[in-house]
Amino acid sequence: MIRKPSILLLGSDSATRLPSSQLSEFGCDVRTAGKVAEAAGLCLFAPPDLVVVCEQKSGLSDFVEQLKAQNKILLLEWAQVLADGSPDTEGSIEEAVEEVLQEMEQSKVRAKHFFTKVGNKLRRIHLQDVRFIEVEGKYSAIHVGERKYNVKASLKDLLLKLPLEDFVRVSRNYVINIDRVNHIDTFQFIIKIDNDEIPISRTYKDELMKRIQML
Repeated sequence: MIRKPSILLLGSDSATRLPSSQLSEFGCDVRTAGKVAEAAGLCLFAPPDLVVVCEQKSGLSDFVEQLKAQNKILLLEWAQVLADGSPDTEGSIEEAVEEVLQEMEQSKVRAKHFFTKVGNKLRRIHLQDVRFIEVEGKYSAIHVGERKYNVKASLKDLLLKLPLEDFVRVSRNYVINIDRVNHIDTFQFIIKIDNDEIPISRTYKDELMKRIQML
């Protein structure tokens, strides 16, 4: 399934207007945020593939430093690149973004399976067999066929290890395998996977609809 790269631009409207237009024409799914609270919400609920810093603002600078410390989302400090005064890079934000995304793809190992501990054994689970993952207390329950395996990891951390083209978060407590979806009820906000009905949060609905193939 092919999807547009998701880009979050940080900065004021004037700082992000041109980069947003350029990257949208380049084929990216672009969102913008000028305030820390807005940027943090987008990174938490719908993590982008890449965050581009278009303006060096005091408030956003602290947030950018937090992103660096967490090292979970790719970061391109475009404002710093322009400030360095390199004539070869000015006006070429599309090329800079493409280069970062290509490096990400080349370095990413596309896992086809993972291992989880069951008693004293490590059991191999194929990603294609995972139907969905849900929060159960301090654990995440991975549903494979009629069985489920509890792992002590958050949905956010698991998503970092799963192929983005196949898995998407649909609510605070659920991640689904898009390939296992039978149907989506956009009126009642429910996804049907086999005999299970999984609720869709309004917060995540738009991201889900961007990820599915429509005819």
